[in-house]
Amino acid sequence: MSDRTARSAATRRRFVDVALRLFREKGYAQTSMTQIAEAAGGSRANLYLYFNSKPQLVLSRMRELEPEVVELYSALDALPDHGPEAMRGWIDRARGMWRRYGAEFEALTQATSAEPDVLEDWLGLLRRLCRNQVVLYRDCASEGERLDREAHLLVLMMSLEHTFHLLYVRGRVEQEERILAALAVQWARLYGR
Repeated sequence: MSDRTARSAATRRRFVDVALRLFREKGYAQTSMTQIAEAAGGSRANLYLYFNSKPQLVLSRMRELEPEVVELYSALDALPDHGPEAMRGWIDRARGMWRRYGAEFEALTQATSAEPDVLEDWLGLLRRLCRNQVVLYRDCASEGERLDREAHLLVLMMSLEHTFHLLYVRGRVEQEERILAALAVQWARLYGR
């Protein structure tokens, strides 16, 4: 990588990192592109060379994280057993991701509330993750049953996100272990265990 390319990548990353920090501190809606540029030590014109809007900043980071999210759900599909204990291990893995990327998920939550394009992009990823599951649909007797299971999976994914947001972004960890155990049972039920 050339020095110029490396500097460009570093500038791009700095803008995204600063935007996520400001979204968390001030709120997504209350943060302007000018504030992001200034806090990152750059000009607004320089910021606009990389990103035209706040949704682009959020989506940039989410696209970086997408392979890890895809791998998480691939690991779910590959579990040799989908009972509550195995699901609890998988939920612990998902929890680790939320703890590592709390600022990113907080920005995503705020952006999906304010920006239809961000919401559609994220829901598109969730739908693809649902369709890519194999084990869940293996014994479906009809296309309708498969679609019902896919909808159930989507609901559990959104429930998991909301629960993790409350636990790990908002810090409401009261009864965390009981909540995680309940989640594991719900996921195991979907998989018929």
